[in-house]
Amino acid sequence: MPADEFDGVEGPDYIDATAPPAPERKPLFKMPNIREDVRALPSIIRSRPILFLPLVLLVGGLGIFLALPGLSPDIAGIAGYYIQFFFAPPALFTFFIAGFFAPRASYLVGFIYGLIAAAVWSIAILAVGRSAVVDPAAPVSTAPLDTPMVLLNMLVIGVLYGTLAGALAGWYREFLRGIQERGKARRAVKEVDERARRREERAEARRVAKRPTS
Repeated sequence: MPADEFDGVEGPDYIDATAPPAPERKPLFKMPNIREDVRALPSIIRSRPILFLPLVLLVGGLGIFLALPGLSPDIAGIAGYYIQFFFAPPALFTFFIAGFFAPRASYLVGFIYGLIAAAVWSIAILAVGRSAVVDPAAPVSTAPLDTPMVLLNMLVIGVLYGTLAGALAGWYREFLRGIQERGKARRAVKEVDERARRREERAEARRVAKRPTS
């Protein structure tokens, strides 16, 4: 067989240098490096202005909550939904936003916002009353409040839910990123296979064209 019939034909050991390496599958859970996360926290906050959004939601929720008795019924209904989803304990949506947009140390960002939420909730409770914070439609309680107990309860709720929701949001973000990376890798492999198939077809066409006709 003439040597030129092998032009453009790759053997079974041919490796396409353009093929991207398969993405390494990351573990679903891993222990955080708390010391490194604490060091990186200032740069994380500076690099992601969106991390201030939960602070806006909490402070805005406090203002809306305190102004709620003077609002019209229609606006009060909308404000009540805002308070329910973004302000009232445990405010999971707010904590989830904080953890989701943090590039790392999501649990730590959630912890910090848990402390902030505890302070904001305590202000709301001491200013208006516990029953109204949990349910804006409930009547305001006139019973005296135990301030240390209020602060302690809000601190426990804020830190617990803030840390857990932030960590869950960070895990979910990495889960979505892993799906995206694996999808890109599969598409790249398909493109490499398609290029190899086209090369084989062109090589086969050249071999057929070079065969002598009888």
